[in-house]
This record gives sequence, C-alpha cells and structure tokens, in this order.
Amino acid sequence: MAFIFNMRSVPLGDSSMHRRDQTSNSSLPAISEDGSFVEPRNIPPIPPRALNRPTNKAFALGAPPRFHYQDSPPAYNSHFKESPLDGQSSEKLIGLRRGLANNKHVAKRGGWLRLAIIAGIIALCIVGLVVGLVAGLNKKGSSSSKSSSSSSSGTSTPSTGGGASGTVEGGPSNSTANSTFPIGTYTFNTYLSTVATNCTSNPNTWLCYPYQTYAQSRTSSNATFDWIISPSQKNPNNYTISSTQNYFSLVFNSLTLSLKSAGNADEHYFFQTTMSKPTKPTTQLGSQNVAATCYFNATTFQGYLYTKKLKSYPQATASTTETSENGAFPPWPYAVKIEQVSGSGEGTPTCLDPSGNSLGNFGVEDTTQLCDCLYLNTGT
Repeated sequence: MAFIFNMRSVPLGDSSMHRRDQTSNSSLPAISEDGSFVEPRNIPPIPPRALNRPTNKAFALGAPPRFHYQDSPPAYNSHFKESPLDGQSSEKLIGLRRGLANNKHVAKRGGWLRLAIIAGIIALCIVGLVVGLVAGLNKKGSSSSKSSSSSSSGTSTPSTGGGASGTVEGGPSNSTANSTFPIGTYTFNTYLSTVATNCTSNPNTWLCYPYQTYAQSRTSSNATFDWIISPSQKNPNNYTISSTQNYFSLVFNSLTLSLKSAGNADEHYFFQTTMSKPTKPTTQLGSQNVAATCYFNATTFQGYLYTKKLKSYPQATASTTETSENGAFPPWPYAVKIEQVSGSGEGTPTCLDPSGNSLGNFGVEDTTQLCDCLYLNTGT
C-alpha cells in the first residue's frame, strides 16, 4: 500500500494554507487509506424540547423555590418555629449527646444497654427506699397509737391471777407494766432486822448479810433481792419465782408461789426451799489462824410477798428512790418478809480449813435451837 503526497510550492507570503477558515462550519475531510478524501457525514440534528415536559423532573429533590430577583432571599431558618431546645438549651443537649457518644464506657459494645440497666436499678432502689420509709412511718404510728391506748387504760385495776387481789401502784416501766400482777421482775428492798445464832456454839460462824442490823445502822443494813415471778408452765393461774444474780448469792429456780390468806388483809404469796448456807467467819476458829468456811447444810430459805399490806421501808425522799442499784427493775409495791433459818444438830455447822480439814465441832445438843436472818421492809 503506497501513500503519495503531492507537494506544491506556496508563496511565503501566503498564509492561507496554515490558517483554517473560521467562517467555515464544516470539519476537515477524512483521508482514506488510498489517499482519497471521504466526505464527512452529517451530524444528526438535536430533537426539539418537549413543550409539555414538567420542569420539576429536572431536579432530584423537586423544583427549587421561586423568588423574585428584586427581593432579598428569606432568612435561613425563617420557616422553622423556635422550639424549647433552640438556642442555649439545644447547645447543651448537643454537647451532652456528644459527651455520651464519645464516652469510652458507653462506646463499648452494649454500652447503652448497660447504661439503661444501671438507670433501672437506681430507680428500683429509690422506689424501695421510699416504700420502706412509708412502711416504717406507718408502723411507728400504729405502735404509738397502741402504746397511748394502753397507757390510757392503765389506770384501771388489773386482773390478779391466782386469787390475789393486790395491784401494782404507779405502773412500772419494764415488762411488768404490760403483764398481769404479780408477773414480772421486781426488786425487793429490805433491811436486816434481827440475827439469831442459837443453832451454833460459836456465834461467829452464823453470819447474815450485810452484817449489820437496822438497829445498828439504818444506812448499812439494806439488803436487796432481785427476783423474777413467772406463770407456771403446768397451770397459768399459778406462779413461780426465780432468783437473779445478786450480791447475796442466793440462787434458786422456779419455786412455787402459794397464795395464803386470800382476800384478807395479810394476803400474801409464800415460797420455801432448802439450801446450804456457806459463811466465812472473820475470827479464828480452832488452834490455827487460817481462813475457814462453815456450812449450814439444812438452811430453809422462805419468803412472804404481801399483796395488800403496805411497806414503810425505804422511806422515799428527794435523795433516795425505791429502785435497785442498777435501776433495772421496779420495786415490789407491798410489804415482804424474808428469812434464812437453820436448825441445830450434830454436824451443824461444818467448818473446814482451806485444805478441807475439820476445824472442830460447833454444834449444840438442843435440837430445838435455831439460827435466823430476818429481812423486812415494814416496822420502821
């Protein structure tokens, strides 16, 4: 295949060969492989625009708003109504949302769920606390109403089980106040009235606490007993009496209280038991000066608890009150008589040294003789 180009000489001053006629609208003809010129094909005409085509289809989001060019455009947010979250409040809300979104704990997987669970737990705790406070206040109010009703009815004469007709005066402040007389724990304030030592040949072996009688000292003769009176387990209409820990160290448990002289002026409850009474003489016994302990093994301990007879000891003054030293129990409101009695006989008393050796025979031949410690709260 051969390409033949014919070169023609052109004057230098003629520039028509290097310039394209700008007035010509046709493009240069194409040159074929054999050197001939191919006439250019005409470009198809552009179809006219349809007159009935809607103008808003030319825009993906609809037709733009139409404004007059001679007027200024409206404000950016003039078509929105101001809400409570606009302005400074909306900025705070946006800042709060950004803070929560950027929080590393919330950003973790399940962070929002965890936050919702924690909020629910806190709400439940608050609800439980409120319910508990309301229930506690209601319970306290009901307790106060019950106590006020009981105190208002406390002036009436309480029932006395077992046939006793005595009543507690003044209303004690412990559990005795809510029980039927004589049930409760009481302090029995007495004084040592008399001491008898006829059951022993050596009077120093029989001792009575507090070792001085009322005649010897009005202030040093006081003896206090704390006892508990309870309903009998066999018969609720009967009562038992037990001791508490006290300096006198007379320990007994659940002794039967028997009502005597019911309905009379000397009506009283009576109890009795047998025990071993130990004493520690302060004088020398036998030939050796050693500490001795004497035992009265058949000592009778008995008490008379009156329900009508008035007491006269101790005398209530501005400086003294009828309560025990620890102030735990109310005083027994009536007269009492308490005794420790030991008969005479061989082996009474039995006195031993610290090694358990006998220090001698201190008994008497007359078996009718008695040793006695008498405690009263009347007759002063």
